[in-house]
Amino acid sequence: MSRIHEFDDDSVVVGIVPQACGNCGERTDRVRMSLEVITSGTIDFLGIQTVAHTPCCGGRRTAPYPAARLAALLDHLQTCPHH
Repeated sequence: MSRIHEFDDDSVVVGIVPQACGNCGERTDRVRMSLEVITSGTIDFLGIQTVAHTPCCGGRRTAPYPAARLAALLDHLQTCPHH
């Protein structure tokens, strides 16, 4: 993950290598990354995945960034007084 532009309790906006959005084609250099709970068709819990949303159109894709690392980063940003 590269430069953090902003963050809140649930997500972090990070800089990425500029690329075309997979949904609308607009060129973007950042994405909002968050965590999403994965459940089966019932109430069974299966896990957590990282999801990236593009700021141009809100396009949604699962991201290869490890969910555990993103969770640790969000926890650190919420508790660290220097951010």
